[in-house]
Parts: sequence; C-alpha cells; structure tokens
Amino acid sequence: MYSMSSSPAMSGEEGEAPIDQEEFQHVLVELAGLEKEFEKVDVDILRETTLRQAPLFARRNVLTSRIRNFWPLTFEQAATALAFDEYITPEDAHLLGSLRGINVTRPTATTEPRTFLIEFEFCPNDYFSNTVLSKTFTHQPGGSGMCSAPVAIAWKAGKDLTEGVSAAAGAAFEERKGGVKRGPAQMALQRKMGSGPTSFFNWFLWTGAHEAFGEVHEHGGECDGHHAHGEEEEGPVEVFPCGEDLAVHIAEDLYPNAPKYFTDVVEDEEEEEEDGDDIDLESDVDEDSAETILAQVGKKGKRNGADEEDGPTKKKSKK
Repeated sequence: MYSMSSSPAMSGEEGEAPIDQEEFQHVLVELAGLEKEFEKVDVDILRETTLRQAPLFARRNVLTSRIRNFWPLTFEQAATALAFDEYITPEDAHLLGSLRGINVTRPTATTEPRTFLIEFEFCPNDYFSNTVLSKTFTHQPGGSGMCSAPVAIAWKAGKDLTEGVSAAAGAAFEERKGGVKRGPAQMALQRKMGSGPTSFFNWFLWTGAHEAFGEVHEHGGECDGHHAHGEEEEGPVEVFPCGEDLAVHIAEDLYPNAPKYFTDVVEDEEEEEEDGDDIDLESDVDEDSAETILAQVGKKGKRNGADEEDGPTKKKSKK
C-alpha cells in the first residue's frame, strides 16, 4: 500500500533541502486564490449560458405542451434514473399524473445565476387547489449551500398527502424567521416527522439551513441532518432528505434533458408493445413524422455532459 512518509510541508525530494514553511503557506494562499478565479469563470459561463438558452427553453416549453402526458412520463422516467422514486408514493404518483408542466428559470441570472426557480404546473385535481407550485432555491454567499422557503400548498379537505406537515412546516419556518431556536412550532414539526416523510410533496417544504437565521455553523452539516452521538441537533427539522440535491438534479438534469427522458419512455414502450395510448401529439402531425422527430431528439443525447449509456450524471450545485 502506498503511503506518504512525511508531510509535504516538511521535506522535498530525496537529497533536497526541506521545503520552506513560509513558502509552502504562500503557495497554499495562491492556490486558494486561483480556485476563486475558477469559480468566477464558472459563474460567468453559467450566466452567459442561462441568458442565451432562456428563449430556447421558452420555445421548447410551447412544443412539449402539445404532447399529452409529456411531463408525467418524463418525470417518472427521471425519478427512476435519478433514484428519487423511492420517495414517491402511489398517491403521489396519481397526483403527479396531473402534472402539466415543469419550468426552471434563473430570475437573478445577471447578478447571481446560481439561484434558480422551479415551477410545477398542475391540471385541476382532487388534491389541492394550486395550479402552480413555485419554489426558489437561493445560493447563499457564505458557501453553505442553498436555502429555500416552504411552499404553501392549499390541500383540499382530507387530501393532504403530507399528513399535516405542510402547515407545521410553514409555522416552524415563521418561528425560525423570528429568531426562535427549537420553539414549540419546530418541536411540533419534529414530532410529525418522527417516522420520516410520507410524501414526495414534502420536498416543497424543504428549507435547508439559512445563513440569515444564524443556522449555519463552521462545522457545516450533512444533507441528512445526522449528528454525532450525543450531540444536540441545532439545524432546522429535516422534512425531506437531501432536498438541495434533488433540486439540483431537477434544475441541471431532468429539466434540460427532458426530451431525452421522454424518448427513453417512448422507446421502452415500443419495445414492450405497439400501443401509443399514453402518447398523443395534439396537432396534425402524422404518426410516422412524430416517430421521426422523436428519433432525432433521442440522437441529440443529453446536455451538461451526461452520458447516454451510463444514465444521467448526478450533479452538485455550483457553490
């Protein structure tokens, strides 16, 4: 097994004089500065890409709206590929069947393109009266990841798939905004979360730790909110595991690669049976032309460097 016999700061190659400690520290400082320059370039590229692609995505949204069940099928396929389908219950799946559209924008692209907005648009359904669920994920300047606010979901009587967590999360968030640490509303939310999330829609309630609320500490924290044995949990009550990671997957993989996920569904269904009931182009495009178009979309592959054969790449948010 390879091992390093001494610290890089203490010695050079065999026969050479020890590395000067002051020089070593100076190099480390320069490396840190260079990393910041890399980060700035990444942000500039993201800003330019966002601004140039925005009108293209707007045109694509119009086209996909003509395909019945485009988003329910796409979302189901991506959920399996990105391994978050374990959080989707049968009732969640039924509600997600009324999904009309998904849209991702970066409303502050000119100033902070790492902040993004995810919108889920729904047809009228039996579960809630909302037509759009909008959730913003804000990049925090301190480098502690993203934060958000719980979305107010107007559940119909007896149809709350979160089993009361929606209301409890809203009350707990207002308490946190007021500077209260582990107040009664947060304790009530923690009791409701005793057995973990009951629905995918808990994700809309995820907030993360807010720097502005003084909830971020130097030691940081894992996305699952676990702490060392005996250590008191200080962060917000976790209502959905790794909520930030899922948001990044939707914004940087599911949404930009939606046509590819959809064509994967088409190809899978064609292999199993020659039945196109779930796929319907609401236009005058004939069936042969539609198949040709879908084939061409499939050949384009995935954006953001995802490998067609290996499936979607799991991405981390640009910090």
